[in-house]
Amino acid sequence: MKKITEEQIIDLVSNKNSFREEVIVPIGEDTSVLYPKQDKNIVITTDTMNINTHFKSNITPYELGYISAISNISDLSTMGAEPAFALINLSLNTPTYDFIHKLTEGYNDVFKNFSITILGGDTTKGETSITMTLIGYAVSNNYMLTTDAQKDDLIYISGNVGEMLNSHQKNEYFLHKDRNQLGKILTDYASACTDMSDGLLKSLKNICKKSNLGASIDLEKVCINENIKKQILDKNIKWDDVLSYGEDYELIFTINPSNSVKIKNICKQLSIDITEIGSLSNEDRIHFQYDSNIVNIDINKEFEHFKKND
Repeated sequence: MKKITEEQIIDLVSNKNSFREEVIVPIGEDTSVLYPKQDKNIVITTDTMNINTHFKSNITPYELGYISAISNISDLSTMGAEPAFALINLSLNTPTYDFIHKLTEGYNDVFKNFSITILGGDTTKGETSITMTLIGYAVSNNYMLTTDAQKDDLIYISGNVGEMLNSHQKNEYFLHKDRNQLGKILTDYASACTDMSDGLLKSLKNICKKSNLGASIDLEKVCINENIKKQILDKNIKWDDVLSYGEDYELIFTINPSNSVKIKNICKQLSIDITEIGSLSNEDRIHFQYDSNIVNIDINKEFEHFKKND
């Protein structure tokens, strides 16, 4: 395998790096300098992924780059912000040209839908790990905070639940679509929004707790990967395990009923899959039902990336 130096990594990243006009000093120096747009608010997020915690050794560098980018864009999307700048820190025991090249292909396949300039980062020797920081712009002042959900709001999710769980069962990785377009649209309609990277249960609980509300969820309406849904109905896996499983980079958001038809029509026109799964109430609990029967679910169940017996 052809080893690669830090200087060569910078050259490789720079070759496909888009250039934004706000950048005064680009990648290649000890720091980058930018003069951000003055008519927008800056939104910043960062995420670290470590081997044997967030992914296994079987992941390809392309998948690692792609998923790292999607996870960060998912966070920006929850506040309706569009990504503009990126910083990438990488740890590898033996960096090679092939690994770095495929890693950059992975995140560039996500970044190509935006105008993103990579400002820099760092490479160190160690167990495989990637930390990506994204800086974005938000036009709206509605940040759809989890504290702002309202009684009688309808609860929606994008995409399917259980896609990454299904892939992990097959020793694979699912590459989600980015939901940034949806996030920006929601700033005109949603009261609260977050993603389901730590599982639907934790995200729902977070909204309810911070907004001092309860919820009612119709599990029949929750779009779930077909293979995972079959395992639930065959009682080979519990609802709790599926709904608490993370790494589904989809959005969960709350909408006033008066905006429901509008957001459904907009998303239909744009081919964005969203589904109404329940509503919020003043009750001090979250209850679930399936086929009109109450389903007991542990709302406090936490997502474990990889169990010991995986």
